[in-house]
Amino acid sequence: MIREDAINTEFTTTLEEKAELNFENIKKSVKGIYEIFKINFEDNDIYFKVGLDNVIGIYQNFLELMLNDYGARQFMKKLRSAEIEIDIPLDFLLESDNDKASEETEEQKGA
Repeated sequence: MIREDAINTEFTTTLEEKAELNFENIKKSVKGIYEIFKINFEDNDIYFKVGLDNVIGIYQNFLELMLNDYGARQFMKKLRSAEIEIDIPLDFLLESDNDKASEETEEQKGA
């Protein structure tokens, strides 16, 4: 007989591991953006400074959001229920994911 709390612990551990992996990926992405700025712009270039300010802002706000446990949960509920619109220029990423899902569904119907 499997204890229910053991199952929940494994599930929680998996979620915690995924969250840690996501956080590490975010850190790598932020560092990658910084490196791109360093390669393409001089330290005193206005685009470097503005870009760096934005990268720092994203990272700091992300950390604050994650440390605000209750606020993060409430935000995620709103995001899942589409109360919050993701209206950034990177929406094409979401559209391409939806297109892929539609294509997979069509392929499954044809099979």
